[in-house]
Amino acid sequence: MEARTAIRALTFTWGERQVLKRMGSIEGLENIPASGPFVLAPNHSSYFDHYVVEFLVNAVRGNPTWFLTKAESFERPLSRVWTEAWYGIPVDRDRPSPTTIREVQRVLSHGHCLCVYPEGTRGDGVELLPFKAGAFRFALSAGVPVVPLGMVGTSSVLPRGARRLRNTQVHVAFGRPLEQATEGTKQARSEQLAISSREAIEELIGRAAANASGARDTELAARGAALVDALITDGFDTAGRLAAGRLAAGTRRRLTYLTALYRRTAPDHPDLNAQRVRLLGLSALEAPLPLKLGYAMQVRRGAEHVLTSVPTHKDAHYLMGRWHLGSPGLLGGSTSAAIQHFQASDASSPEGDTRAVAALGDALAAAGRDAEAGEAYRRVLAETPEDHARAAGRIMRATEYLDRAKELVA
Repeated sequence: MEARTAIRALTFTWGERQVLKRMGSIEGLENIPASGPFVLAPNHSSYFDHYVVEFLVNAVRGNPTWFLTKAESFERPLSRVWTEAWYGIPVDRDRPSPTTIREVQRVLSHGHCLCVYPEGTRGDGVELLPFKAGAFRFALSAGVPVVPLGMVGTSSVLPRGARRLRNTQVHVAFGRPLEQATEGTKQARSEQLAISSREAIEELIGRAAANASGARDTELAARGAALVDALITDGFDTAGRLAAGRLAAGTRRRLTYLTALYRRTAPDHPDLNAQRVRLLGLSALEAPLPLKLGYAMQVRRGAEHVLTSVPTHKDAHYLMGRWHLGSPGLLGGSTSAAIQHFQASDASSPEGDTRAVAALGDALAAAGRDAEAGEAYRRVLAETPEDHARAAGRIMRATEYLDRAKELVA
């Protein structure tokens, strides 16, 4: 078991580097469920597909992807070790055994992703092979979504029979979960799912190929920044604190890699750069004291760089406000500057986004401007949507401050 764990660690570390070198455009990564079990259905033309799938799904979810793998891959010792390291599950492509079915049920019951190549084996990267309907019975039996994926370029990176990776780019497009019929026999429903999956994957392959031109880099980068923002925010509890076990070093590393991938095609995109700075700030919170200063200066320079290109960028102003509020005066921190940046962030924020307003209340309170702080906190109570993920934390902070203010007056 220890040997397998070591092999997995080495394989994944090496695989991450290879994907980072060769990843091109990414579309639809937000269609991957952030939690819970699902079946991923990609086209298959290269062993490099495994690396791409594992890297991207892990970047979003932080847990392994299991691969249904032809039983022949487990027959020879070296092949078996490699396949097991990649979380392979042996399957007879014509008639899955009870052992395979139990393994699949275990994977899905633990909330993991099961990757099923509907073609059953590697194609030539040009035409899709016939789809096997049986591959979709697992999703139907477990009642989990099926997410289609189209990949372009993996067969050029590692063609059949090749032993070395080539330096060409891979482009991917994830689709929305497929609709599943609720009536009819399981066989009929799995056959229909195979048909709709094939149609979706063909379209996604076309989209991935079209994205290789770079014409949609800005749009895809904006969607990537929104995804990273959501994944970071998910690491906070309702009170706005880092949730236990979330955004630890491994999670920040995954999201940093994901941000770097999107920035490769749009390096100057302000939203992506703001998320990169945000990750640096979170690293600063967890860093030992000698490293905090270095991180802090990177955060300031990064936020200032974003504001140079977009002077009204709400996230960059928010980050600058947090920097000034948390940094000592000796380093240039200033409560008055923090207030100005939070006000600018608030002015650029959409209706219902009270993150900057809550931070403005914190800064005004720190400056001793209690009446203005009370106004900011009352705005938080009045404008924060009740269904907002962070509503409880902001409302709690605002309520506590206003209650203390009443006690002082009394």
